[in-house]
Amino acid sequence: MIIQSLQMNNFRQFYGLQAIEFAETESSELVTVILGENGRGKTGIYRAMMFALFGDIKLIQDAQEADVLLANVNAVEEQASRGKGGIKCSVTLDFTHHNESYTIERVYFAMKDDTGKQKEEPFKVHLVNHTTDEEWHSDKEVKYITDQIIDDRVKHYFFFDGERIERLTRVSPQQRQEVTDGIKNLLKIDQILKTQQVFNKLLSDTTKELEQLSTGDYKKALREMNHLNEKLAGIQSESTELEQYDAKNFVRLAEINEALKEYQMMSTSIKERENLENDLEQIGLEIESKFGQTKQLNKYLPLLMGENVYQQQLTKLSYDLVNQGSGIDSSFIESLLEDMRCICGTSFDRTSQMYQNLSMLSNSAKEFEKNRDMQSVQAEMKQLAAYLDGRVDQIEQWKYEFNELQSKKDHIQYQLEEINKRLNQSGENQMKELNLEREKINKAKLEIDFKLKKNAEQEDELKKEIASLEIKLKELERESGLHKHVLQKRNIIEVSVSRLEKVIKKFESELLEELELTTTQNLNYLLDDSGKDMIKEAKVTKNYNLEVLNHYGQPFLANISQGQRQVLSLSFISALAQVAGGTSAMEMPLFMDTPFGRLSGTHQKNLIEYLPQICSQWVLLVTDKEFGAAERMQFRKANTIGRFYELVSEEAGVTNIREIQIEEYEERLVKNE
Repeated sequence: MIIQSLQMNNFRQFYGLQAIEFAETESSELVTVILGENGRGKTGIYRAMMFALFGDIKLIQDAQEADVLLANVNAVEEQASRGKGGIKCSVTLDFTHHNESYTIERVYFAMKDDTGKQKEEPFKVHLVNHTTDEEWHSDKEVKYITDQIIDDRVKHYFFFDGERIERLTRVSPQQRQEVTDGIKNLLKIDQILKTQQVFNKLLSDTTKELEQLSTGDYKKALREMNHLNEKLAGIQSESTELEQYDAKNFVRLAEINEALKEYQMMSTSIKERENLENDLEQIGLEIESKFGQTKQLNKYLPLLMGENVYQQQLTKLSYDLVNQGSGIDSSFIESLLEDMRCICGTSFDRTSQMYQNLSMLSNSAKEFEKNRDMQSVQAEMKQLAAYLDGRVDQIEQWKYEFNELQSKKDHIQYQLEEINKRLNQSGENQMKELNLEREKINKAKLEIDFKLKKNAEQEDELKKEIASLEIKLKELERESGLHKHVLQKRNIIEVSVSRLEKVIKKFESELLEELELTTTQNLNYLLDDSGKDMIKEAKVTKNYNLEVLNHYGQPFLANISQGQRQVLSLSFISALAQVAGGTSAMEMPLFMDTPFGRLSGTHQKNLIEYLPQICSQWVLLVTDKEFGAAERMQFRKANTIGRFYELVSEEAGVTNIREIQIEEYEERLVKNE
């Protein structure tokens, strides 16, 4: 698809009739530069494109609750003041696709109601194919034709702005959602997913039918299975809602942080707070790790409670055994007494002192033999004492370290509270409200993280229970021998669901591989030499986060610069557009709003040289700060700019589009210096 011209009549900031003719791909000069300050209508031009092609009033970056007006407010006010009712605002787009020429026009009617509020409603849509002389006049017909030209699901991957680039540089719920949505849209498997839903519904209905026809243990097992599946679905649904809510909170938190940074006097405190929050997160991880180590000693705790008693009894037992006298065998002494002869050969009688001494020795030996069990107990108690030796010191050390970490955590939390108090007491009501909202969002984030973790644990347990119950059901099915036709139907549906899931996963795996390869190719072209030395390839993790690997195959995103992160985002989004189009070149015009951001000179040079190679058209929306002398020189060397426009604000709500030569613009800059 190649866009030729865009006409806007009383659309958004563009009062009256305004037009743009775009550079095309017949030559290397395929870049259209539209320069304007923020609020002049750069994004409005892309909005006009999306409105013309798809009837979209809102863009993906618009808040859902935002009330977007299409008609120029000044024009509506003028008409109302004259008592002439409303106006028509329109967008007309001329384009070609597969060597056929089209014009599409959409018109809205706008007026002020009795309360003074601007009301708008669609007036007409008209699409004509000039090559075949076919025309379409209804939304349904027009949508059918435009969907053949560009799939509605992937249209957003041909436009991205600095904010979207920034989102993809952070590992966050929003980044994961962005990547997930991109992959889901690229798969284009809506009908397959609908089929999967139908099969899942059939499986559920068949299971219920089987439950009604069954009795006994099988019926109980089926009921239990239904209960577990419903519980699992509920947990998964809740987790999805929590993740979406968390992603919205993340976006809002970023907006609040940006708003707070505008208060320059508070920049030091804000930076200090960010550092403390990072420290708090790190200490939280250390506490969790230390707690895990401490839990390993739980098995010793019951034994340690009786350690003093063990030592006392061991000492007493050792003393008793030491004082038990001879360790000579009593049978040997008894034989001496019977023979009335000493071991030395001397004879004696019962009245002699020698007889009395040997009798005492015999009694001692017998007592010693009685306590051999005590000797065994003594050995075991010595072993236990050695096992427990030092465990108390180890626990005390870990307890000390744990308390130290907890103390640091408490101190950081106290510092955070003090900083928030200072910010709240700054005298700026808006600042206070933002900080209160920020605290509320952070608290909600902690609660969401806890709930998601708990849900994940419950989900794992339920899946194990379901797997175990499935085995039991199979056994009961064989034993029952009843309702074979229903069982057969359910088994066929189960197999169909399983195979469909495998097809989708394989499809997704192949697409991910292509997406990662294309992203890596883009990345290698855009990175400077030092970046190439650090980064080997781009990957999408199993959690759908964007990651890069170093040359050792290790995750490395946390170690690259902000500029390299921007290049990674540009590479990934460009890859999405390339894969969406099904070719190495993008089949839709690529709109980029303030893309250069934190890019270094080399990265920017590479981008300016590379994108025209993979685009059919490049529409660049920039501010004067982004389109400075260095950028102009790079574009001049690349010789890719075909059209150059300025957005000039005549008055509030009125922007005019002026085409000039880039040389004329530069001459004016020199004169104004």
